[in-house]
Amino acid sequence: MKNKTGTQQDTGDRDLSVDQDTAVRKIRFLIDTHHETVPGLARGIGVLPGTIQDVLDGQCHASHALVRRIADRFALPLEFFSGDVPKEREVSPRSKKTSVSSPTTRAQRVETPSTVHSQSHDSTLDELILSQKALVSLLQDKGLISSSEWQARLRSVRATKN
Repeated sequence: MKNKTGTQQDTGDRDLSVDQDTAVRKIRFLIDTHHETVPGLARGIGVLPGTIQDVLDGQCHASHALVRRIADRFALPLEFFSGDVPKEREVSPRSKKTSVSSPTTRAQRVETPSTVHSQSHDSTLDELILSQKALVSLLQDKGLISSSEWQARLRSVRATKN
């Protein structure tokens, strides 16, 4: 693609090889971790849901443009989808948030472990509750479990606990 000056643009992006297996695996990872649906992702990047579903099903290859749109949607570099990046460099959006804190902030947290522990425990518990609600909601939305089945299961587990 040429820009206004007539020079080639985005040549660096085009040089990246998109490994289809890696791209599909990472698209699935992003859909799962961001609680996204295929139609929702398709709307978000401006393509038909069938396009993404065909890529996920292996019926067609992920084009460079599709991968670029998905990378833009999740604010990730294109390298995330190539097979060239070592696994320890792959960073999820959630871990980016935690890595933003400065070293002094981390040192302060270490200095007051009891406060951090209680805050950490509360936030972990809140995160667990939210995750469980999201999971149950997803299962219900997909028709895999009904509300009454879920309540019966909870009663059963609680009864065996006592």
